[in-house]
Amino acid sequence: MIRTRSYILIAALAGLAACASKPIDDHYYSLVLAADNSEVPAIAEDANAHLIVGPIQLPAYLDNRGLAIQLGSNQIQTANHHLWAEPLQEAISKVLVRDISSRIDNVAVDRDAGRWTVAGDCRLRVEFDKFHATSESRVVSSGRYWISSTNQSAKKDFDITRVLSADGYTHAVEALREILRTLAAQITDTIVSNTQCSGSAN
Repeated sequence: MIRTRSYILIAALAGLAACASKPIDDHYYSLVLAADNSEVPAIAEDANAHLIVGPIQLPAYLDNRGLAIQLGSNQIQTANHHLWAEPLQEAISKVLVRDISSRIDNVAVDRDAGRWTVAGDCRLRVEFDKFHATSESRVVSSGRYWISSTNQSAKKDFDITRVLSADGYTHAVEALREILRTLAAQITDTIVSNTQCSGSAN
């Protein structure tokens, strides 16, 4: 009987060891693919102005592949196996280009691609303080953006929150994508007020 119990215990421990050593699958999330569900912007062939989007600046805790979640008032946890499919700065800039382009006519909107970027009539720079989910079933975003041109400049703060109606990283990413849609609307309003950027100064 003792020997039988020993065999059972050894088999149970072996099973636990096998479970512990089983690799955990990585999951990847894309803001750009989420943006594909929205209307495709028309190409501004008769553009009167050129807007360059970038750089996008993120705090250090967001400058990595893992999705971030805020626990309590001041603790940030980064997921090890729930990852952004591409660098977050690039994804945000691509989505903002898409959303701004769909909201404004006569303006060619391009992403800052480093040394290959052609100079534009105006530039959008965005600095994020927050862009993450929380343990209180929300996604939060805050920061500031600048619209600058030769003769005009404007700085605006933003603070956008969405309440999550479902659990899971997939839903959180969808809500973060909606935050960018709202931010793009705010940015577009600022662009329209800058006549050089909006292409209406003639």
